[in-house]
Amino acid sequence: MKLKHIILLFLIFVILFFSYISQKSVFILNNVNQKRTNFLLLGVDFVDNAVHSDAIILLSYDHKSRLLDIISIPRDSYVDIPELKYKKITEVYAYFYKKTKDKLYSAKMLKEVLESKIFSYGEKKISIPYYIVIDYDRFKKMIDTIGKIKIFVTEPMHYDDYAGNLHIHFDRGTYYMDGEEVLKYVRYRDIKGDIGRINRQQHFIKSLLEKLFLPINWIKLPILIANFKNFFITNISYWEMLNMILEFKNLRFTNFRFSFLSGKPVGRYLELNNEEIIGLINYFTQYYGDYQNIKEDKRVLIKVYNASKNQKIAKQVAMLLRQKGYDVLDWGNWYSLLPKSKIIDYGYNVKILNDLCNFLNIYEISTIYSQKFNSEDKNLKTDIIIILGEDFQISKLSL
Repeated sequence: MKLKHIILLFLIFVILFFSYISQKSVFILNNVNQKRTNFLLLGVDFVDNAVHSDAIILLSYDHKSRLLDIISIPRDSYVDIPELKYKKITEVYAYFYKKTKDKLYSAKMLKEVLESKIFSYGEKKISIPYYIVIDYDRFKKMIDTIGKIKIFVTEPMHYDDYAGNLHIHFDRGTYYMDGEEVLKYVRYRDIKGDIGRINRQQHFIKSLLEKLFLPINWIKLPILIANFKNFFITNISYWEMLNMILEFKNLRFTNFRFSFLSGKPVGRYLELNNEEIIGLINYFTQYYGDYQNIKEDKRVLIKVYNASKNQKIAKQVAMLLRQKGYDVLDWGNWYSLLPKSKIIDYGYNVKILNDLCNFLNIYEISTIYSQKFNSEDKNLKTDIIIILGEDFQISKLSL
């Protein structure tokens, strides 16, 4: 057999092989069919000879709109599992790890509990085909490979655990943190409890994305790909991971939506807001195209708040937005100063939101899901809230 025939047969084999494994990939099939793909990201600790899910994050990528929702789930959330002594969602992972000593299997069982106990409503359910685990050691190695992360500490953080050899000391200010320091930052628990920790975890994710999106850091991509299985314990294959990189490479900061499940404390647990969960399930399971564009006669209601020391900035921005045709209801002062501006989205209109981000140069977006499918409700007072932080500069607007 001639060499060219051998090469041709090899190429045919490669094409058939990758075609076969692509048909087995949920991510690739969802990309073809323009559906949503969900991931469960778990940051796990090792405390008192047990592994707990210290950070529980639902990632959901909409292939049609190219939006990535990043939703934190409080670790103290109540879940009714008969096998558990304590009905906290973080105990689910610890329970299965104690039985099997298998981190990947424990992640699979936790995602099944989330699917059946929290993310299901009637016949609707949020399916999570992929799960990713990163422990403390892998986390530190990943950050040190990427390079120091710029983190702004909003309040003093001081904690000493001599028995556990954990010492956290940060004053308010900007830091460039290595893996060990970032781990302390995301682990710290203040008087706000789980919510404070979730805010820091999301702040870290935003800072990490900012660093990864810098062109100078793209040269590290081959190193990160080569160490993918060293950083993460996951059921994602290398072939799927490469497809994900190709799909995600053109994302911008306006493509990311941050949120967390809220609830009310009941004893030692957090009882999740059922209305919010139903809104989230509807949002994830309905056909996205039905909600991508607001009807021409639908008013998009906006409020502007000042979270900076510039006393007149909220009114100035509100007037500019009105001049550009936006329906600004009101303006005022936010309850505290913020270092960075952000937008809170209730109405979920991609075009208007992106236009606002580009005009205002604000790229941090949080989403509230509970009212997502009530945007036609006359009682809904606001679709979009704009919060102007210390970083906002009206002089940089493209008027």
